[in-house]
Amino acid sequence: MIYLELFWEYFKVGLFTIGGGYAMLPLVTQIVSKHGWLTDRQLIEFIGVAESTPGPFAINLATFVGNTVGSTTRLGVWGGLLGALVATVAVVLPSLVIIIVVTLLFDKFRSNRYVKGALKGIRPVVVGLILCSVFTVAAKVVLPDFDFKHLSSDGASQFNWISLIIIFAFVPLSQIKIKGKKIHPICLILLSALLGVVIFGAFGVRQ
Repeated sequence: MIYLELFWEYFKVGLFTIGGGYAMLPLVTQIVSKHGWLTDRQLIEFIGVAESTPGPFAINLATFVGNTVGSTTRLGVWGGLLGALVATVAVVLPSLVIIIVVTLLFDKFRSNRYVKGALKGIRPVVVGLILCSVFTVAAKVVLPDFDFKHLSSDGASQFNWISLIIIFAFVPLSQIKIKGKKIHPICLILLSALLGVVIFGAFGVRQ
Protein backbone atom coordinates (compact mmCIF):
# COMPACT_ATOMS: atom_id res chain seq x y z
CA MET A 1 0.00 0.00 0.00
CA ILE A 2 1.35 3.38 -1.01
CA TYR A 3 0.81 4.98 2.42
CA LEU A 4 2.81 2.25 4.14
CA GLU A 5 5.61 2.74 1.61
CA LEU A 6 5.45 6.47 2.16
CA PHE A 7 5.61 6.06 5.94
CA TRP A 8 8.47 3.56 5.85
CA GLU A 9 10.58 5.51 3.39
CA TYR A 10 10.18 8.80 5.25
CA PHE A 11 10.71 7.10 8.59
CA LYS A 12 14.11 5.99 7.29
CA VAL A 13 14.80 9.52 6.06
CA GLY A 14 13.98 10.92 9.50
CA LEU A 15 16.04 8.23 11.23
CA PHE A 16 19.21 8.58 9.17
CA THR A 17 19.22 12.30 8.37
CA ILE A 18 21.86 13.99 10.51
CA GLY A 19 22.85 17.59 9.91
CA GLY A 20 19.60 19.30 9.01
CA GLY A 21 17.14 19.32 6.15
CA TYR A 22 19.66 19.63 3.32
CA ALA A 23 21.45 16.47 4.43
CA MET A 24 18.26 14.55 3.71
CA LEU A 25 18.17 15.49 0.00
CA PRO A 26 20.32 12.56 -1.24
CA LEU A 27 17.99 10.13 0.54
CA VAL A 28 14.83 11.85 -0.69
CA THR A 29 16.18 12.01 -4.26
CA GLN A 30 16.92 8.30 -4.19
CA ILE A 31 13.50 7.44 -2.76
CA VAL A 32 11.37 9.46 -5.18
CA SER A 33 13.44 8.18 -8.10
CA LYS A 34 13.11 4.56 -6.99
CA HIS A 35 9.34 4.74 -6.63
CA GLY A 36 8.77 7.15 -9.52
CA TRP A 37 6.88 9.53 -7.23
CA LEU A 38 8.35 12.71 -8.71
CA THR A 39 10.39 13.84 -11.68
CA ASP A 40 13.72 15.59 -11.10
CA ARG A 41 12.17 18.92 -12.06
CA GLN A 42 9.24 18.44 -9.66
CA LEU A 43 11.62 17.65 -6.83
CA ILE A 44 13.69 20.77 -7.48
CA GLU A 45 10.53 22.88 -7.59
CA PHE A 46 9.37 21.35 -4.31
CA ILE A 47 12.75 22.11 -2.76
CA GLY A 48 12.32 25.76 -3.74
CA VAL A 49 8.78 25.87 -2.33
CA ALA A 50 9.80 24.07 0.88
CA GLU A 51 12.66 26.51 1.41
CA SER A 52 10.55 29.60 0.81
CA THR A 53 7.56 28.62 2.96
CA PRO A 54 7.42 28.99 6.76
CA GLY A 55 8.57 26.07 8.88
CA PRO A 56 11.46 23.57 8.88
CA PHE A 57 12.68 22.69 5.40
CA ALA A 58 12.73 18.91 5.96
CA ILE A 59 9.16 18.81 7.24
CA ASN A 60 7.85 21.09 4.50
CA LEU A 61 9.44 18.94 1.80
CA ALA A 62 8.03 15.75 3.34
CA THR A 63 4.56 17.34 3.44
CA PHE A 64 4.73 18.42 -0.21
CA VAL A 65 5.95 15.03 -1.41
CA GLY A 66 3.40 13.17 0.71
CA ASN A 67 0.59 15.32 -0.62
CA THR A 68 1.64 14.72 -4.23
CA VAL A 69 1.98 10.96 -3.77
CA GLY A 70 -1.31 10.68 -1.88
CA SER A 71 -3.14 12.70 -4.52
CA THR A 72 -2.45 9.98 -7.09
CA THR A 73 -4.71 7.54 -5.23
CA ARG A 74 -8.44 7.21 -5.78
CA LEU A 75 -9.03 9.34 -2.68
CA GLY A 76 -7.97 12.44 -4.59
CA VAL A 77 -7.67 15.54 -2.40
CA TRP A 78 -8.30 13.55 0.78
CA GLY A 79 -5.64 11.10 -0.29
CA GLY A 80 -3.23 14.01 -0.68
CA LEU A 81 -4.01 15.25 2.83
CA LEU A 82 -3.52 11.74 4.22
CA GLY A 83 -0.25 11.36 2.34
CA ALA A 84 1.00 14.70 3.66
CA LEU A 85 0.11 13.67 7.21
CA VAL A 86 1.76 10.25 6.87
CA ALA A 87 5.02 11.62 5.42
CA THR A 88 5.19 14.45 7.95
CA VAL A 89 4.60 12.20 10.97
CA ALA A 90 7.06 9.60 9.62
CA VAL A 91 9.92 12.07 9.11
CA VAL A 92 9.40 13.67 12.54
CA LEU A 93 8.85 10.50 14.59
CA PRO A 94 12.46 9.20 14.80
CA SER A 95 13.81 12.60 15.87
CA LEU A 96 11.05 12.99 18.46
CA VAL A 97 11.78 9.62 20.05
CA ILE A 98 15.55 10.09 19.96
CA ILE A 99 15.38 13.59 21.47
CA ILE A 100 13.18 12.33 24.30
CA VAL A 101 15.67 9.53 25.04
CA VAL A 102 18.66 11.87 24.82
CA THR A 103 16.95 14.39 27.12
CA LEU A 104 16.36 11.71 29.73
CA LEU A 105 19.96 10.48 29.48
CA PHE A 106 21.65 13.78 28.65
CA ASP A 107 24.31 13.73 31.37
CA LYS A 108 25.46 10.23 30.46
CA PHE A 109 25.52 11.02 26.75
CA ARG A 110 27.45 14.24 27.25
CA SER A 111 30.32 12.57 29.10
CA ASN A 112 30.47 9.33 27.10
CA ARG A 113 33.64 9.24 24.98
CA TYR A 114 32.14 6.77 22.52
CA VAL A 115 29.21 9.06 21.83
CA LYS A 116 31.60 11.98 21.38
CA GLY A 117 33.70 9.89 19.00
CA ALA A 118 30.65 8.87 16.97
CA LEU A 119 29.49 12.47 16.62
CA LYS A 120 32.95 13.61 15.49
CA GLY A 121 32.96 10.84 12.90
CA ILE A 122 29.51 11.81 11.63
CA ARG A 123 30.32 15.49 11.09
CA PRO A 124 32.45 15.08 7.92
CA VAL A 125 29.81 12.80 6.39
CA VAL A 126 27.12 15.40 7.06
CA VAL A 127 29.21 18.00 5.22
CA GLY A 128 29.67 15.58 2.33
CA LEU A 129 25.91 14.88 2.11
CA ILE A 130 25.09 18.58 2.08
CA LEU A 131 27.70 19.28 -0.62
CA CYS A 132 26.35 16.37 -2.65
CA SER A 133 22.85 17.86 -2.43
CA VAL A 134 24.11 21.30 -3.46
CA PHE A 135 25.93 19.96 -6.53
CA THR A 136 23.03 17.69 -7.54
CA VAL A 137 20.41 20.44 -7.34
CA ALA A 138 22.70 22.99 -8.99
CA ALA A 139 23.40 20.61 -11.87
CA LYS A 140 19.68 20.02 -12.46
CA VAL A 141 18.99 23.77 -12.40
CA VAL A 142 21.79 24.67 -14.80
CA LEU A 143 21.35 21.57 -17.02
CA PRO A 144 17.60 20.82 -16.69
CA ASP A 145 17.47 18.42 -19.66
CA PHE A 146 20.71 16.58 -18.96
CA ASP A 147 20.29 12.91 -18.04
CA PHE A 148 23.17 11.79 -15.85
CA LYS A 149 22.22 8.14 -16.40
CA HIS A 150 22.29 8.42 -20.19
CA LEU A 151 24.98 10.92 -21.11
CA SER A 152 24.57 12.74 -24.40
CA SER A 153 25.46 16.09 -25.94
CA ASP A 154 21.80 16.97 -26.51
CA GLY A 155 21.11 17.62 -22.84
CA ALA A 156 24.38 19.50 -22.36
CA SER A 157 23.48 21.84 -25.21
CA GLN A 158 20.53 23.15 -23.18
CA PHE A 159 22.81 24.91 -20.69
CA ASN A 160 20.79 27.38 -18.61
CA TRP A 161 23.05 30.43 -18.48
CA ILE A 162 20.39 32.61 -16.85
CA SER A 163 20.09 30.31 -13.83
CA LEU A 164 23.87 30.10 -13.52
CA ILE A 165 24.16 33.90 -13.54
CA ILE A 166 21.45 34.16 -10.87
CA ILE A 167 23.26 31.58 -8.71
CA PHE A 168 26.57 33.44 -8.87
CA ALA A 169 24.87 36.79 -8.34
CA PHE A 170 23.10 35.67 -5.18
CA VAL A 171 26.15 34.08 -3.54
CA PRO A 172 27.93 37.41 -2.90
CA LEU A 173 24.58 39.15 -2.42
CA SER A 174 23.87 36.85 0.53
CA GLN A 175 27.13 38.02 2.17
CA ILE A 176 26.52 41.76 1.82
CA LYS A 177 25.99 43.55 5.13
CA ILE A 178 23.73 46.56 5.57
CA LYS A 179 24.23 48.36 8.88
CA GLY A 180 26.23 45.40 10.13
CA LYS A 181 23.60 42.80 9.21
CA LYS A 182 23.42 40.44 6.25
CA ILE A 183 20.42 40.62 3.95
CA HIS A 184 17.70 38.38 5.37
CA PRO A 185 17.25 35.08 3.45
CA ILE A 186 13.52 35.81 3.06
CA CYS A 187 14.35 39.02 1.19
CA LEU A 188 16.67 37.07 -1.11
CA ILE A 189 14.00 34.42 -1.75
CA LEU A 190 11.39 37.09 -2.56
CA LEU A 191 13.85 38.87 -4.85
CA SER A 192 14.68 35.61 -6.65
CA ALA A 193 10.96 34.88 -7.06
CA LEU A 194 10.47 38.34 -8.58
CA LEU A 195 13.35 37.74 -10.98
CA GLY A 196 11.80 34.41 -11.94
CA VAL A 197 8.46 36.06 -12.68
CA VAL A 198 10.11 38.69 -14.88
CA ILE A 199 12.70 36.54 -16.68
CA PHE A 200 11.00 33.16 -17.01
CA GLY A 201 7.42 34.38 -16.86
CA ALA A 202 7.03 37.77 -18.54
CA PHE A 203 9.87 37.35 -21.05
CA GLY A 204 9.31 33.62 -21.49
CA VAL A 205 12.99 32.65 -21.23
CA ARG A 206 13.34 28.86 -21.49
CA GLN A 207 14.07 27.14 -18.19
